[in-house]
This record gives sequence, structure tokens and C-alpha cells, in this order.
Amino acid sequence: MVRLPDRLQIALLRASGCNPNDPSTQALMDSWPLDRLRRDPAAKRALWPQLRALRKRGVA
Repeated sequence: MVRLPDRLQIALLRASGCNPNDPSTQALMDSWPLDRLRRDPAAKRALWPQLRALRKRGVA
């Protein structure tokens, strides 16, 4: 079954530059602690450098 990402996942995918259809991207999405990211600004700030690094590497 294809699961649709929520708004936060869409924003994170856009920031990472990853292909949402790639199985490795699905695994990455599963590792994102969405509940914590929604309530903890420090968690979001910690994740952004990782997402920028993915974009720089061109991971798809």
C-alpha cells in the first residue's frame, strides 16, 4: 500500500532533495521522529543540517 506523507514529511523531503519513491528514502522517512519534530524546535534544528547534507550529496 502506498502511504501518503503528511505535511511535515513533505517539507522534510523537499529540504532533503530525496526521491520519495526510493526505498531508501522510505526508510529515511521512517527514521524521522515526526511527533518529536512537531513539538521540539531543537529536534528540528538538529535535523536540518542532516537534510542539507543529503541535498549536497545529491542522494535521491
